[in-house]
Amino acid sequence: MKSFAAVSFVLAIACLAWPGSSRRFKDKAGLRGTSQGSRANNANKSILEELEEELGREHRQTTEDKLHELEEELRTTYKALPKNGRGAVEAPSARYALHRHFVQRYGWLVKGLESEGGTWDTDSPIQAMGHRVPEKMRELFEDRLGNYGLTLHELAVVAASMDRMIQTDVSARLKVVYKSRLYDETDVLEWKQAYEVMYSYMCSFILGSHTDKLTPVEARLNEHNFDKRFPRAEGSTALLLEVVQQAVPDYHSQTFSFARVVSVMASFGEHLGNFEDKECQVMKGQLLKMEHRPGSGRVRLGDFYAESELFHFRENSDYLRKAGVLDESDPADPKVIIPNYLASPSNCVSPSGYYEICCFDECEDLMDKVEAKLEAPMGTPEAIASVVTAFRPSSIAGSTSLPAELMELLQKVAGHHGGMVPIHGRLFSQWMHQAFPRECMHPSRTTEDRYNLYYLNSEVAPSERQNFADIAKVQEGLTPKETEADGHVPTAIWTMDETLVDAKTYQTHTKTWGMRDILAFSVVGFTAMVMTKLLFGYGDSRLGTKRDKEL
Repeated sequence: MKSFAAVSFVLAIACLAWPGSSRRFKDKAGLRGTSQGSRANNANKSILEELEEELGREHRQTTEDKLHELEEELRTTYKALPKNGRGAVEAPSARYALHRHFVQRYGWLVKGLESEGGTWDTDSPIQAMGHRVPEKMRELFEDRLGNYGLTLHELAVVAASMDRMIQTDVSARLKVVYKSRLYDETDVLEWKQAYEVMYSYMCSFILGSHTDKLTPVEARLNEHNFDKRFPRAEGSTALLLEVVQQAVPDYHSQTFSFARVVSVMASFGEHLGNFEDKECQVMKGQLLKMEHRPGSGRVRLGDFYAESELFHFRENSDYLRKAGVLDESDPADPKVIIPNYLASPSNCVSPSGYYEICCFDECEDLMDKVEAKLEAPMGTPEAIASVVTAFRPSSIAGSTSLPAELMELLQKVAGHHGGMVPIHGRLFSQWMHQAFPRECMHPSRTTEDRYNLYYLNSEVAPSERQNFADIAKVQEGLTPKETEADGHVPTAIWTMDETLVDAKTYQTHTKTWGMRDILAFSVVGFTAMVMTKLLFGYGDSRLGTKRDKEL
């Protein structure tokens, strides 16, 4: 009985010391511990409760309705991001997760959430809300994020609130359109009237008229010029009718309040990304036919311009360079990087002062798979290689293992970080481009502000087009025909510059988990030693006593 009691005591001590129990204690105390006083109490209070206190029950109910769906969509990325002592993500990781959420969900590049020159810690993601949400809400989110970080639930609340912002933007633009047609917001419209309003709204929305500057006169001009200014006008009109039919199946016999029109047009904005991406896939298909080597994800600039009459490949080389689209690792043979070109501003629609609609990033789905398998912000080269070889797309000549060049590069990244590969940083993004050159962008070090590129974009001159066409012909004759080079991305473009999404929290996370591993092994070793001593040592002492009696 004594040995059993002793073993039970040791196991109890081991459970107290086991990594995780201390984390649960810290969670209750908040990120800064009990010294935070009232702030620690706020950390335990539901963020929805605080929203209700500040903004009323209606806002909480609207937010609550979407939360479960948003949590599920954010979960994979959230689990893989580095956490602070509370088990929450800090501002840079929150910004990164929200950016990816809107890109994947709608194809939206939300202004204020995208990285600035590859860095994510320049601004809080709450700044992206601007003045479209009540000041009290911004203060609440900033306080929670700055003092504690965000849990998955809280991150979903922020995403839901940003979604609701769009409704506000839609409503403001729609009021101008109503005014341009001499309607009042209290009017109940017949279908024909409602369609005219929706069509007029769509024209101003797609042509990028900012809500705060849109006038009734401009709304009517946008409607008049829409067919001339937007090449996919017919398709977008068909999309509008599809969205209406989905929302109101018997729309011909229905009436439309202002709130119903707002709801339909908000849904149209959410569906426009998928519509635009169809055009992106057509462009990608054409570019893949022109690859200078199959699987390289690159097209010679001269070949790119050769198709400019049929497609939109008319941007001059200066714009392509500043947009981070050109691979000039061989200056004599410049090439367009296909995924970088598809993501460039010239292929985005800027319908809102709040976001752009761009081609869907195919690398996001690949990153989801890496994150889902690792469930951690880092992994060993072997673990990552095992994950990636399992889902290499059909665009790559597949095998059961990674090519030696890719494995060497992965080992270089691990060597840069003490043996582990952080999956949310520039070096891993660069490696993903090497592994999936058709799907993943090369993280170019362009310093040009993305929104300035809209004004810098100009069509290539005939002389420049001809010059690069001549270069392409010369280089075509010099290119070796060996198939062993197929799919190879030149490593000359590779650099060892690193930028982690959240370097500070990553370091904290690494140290914390390192200490937990040491503690875990120490506890296991100590427990095993004591149990061995108690069980076997106790048996030996009884045997010794029996022998003494026999003597």
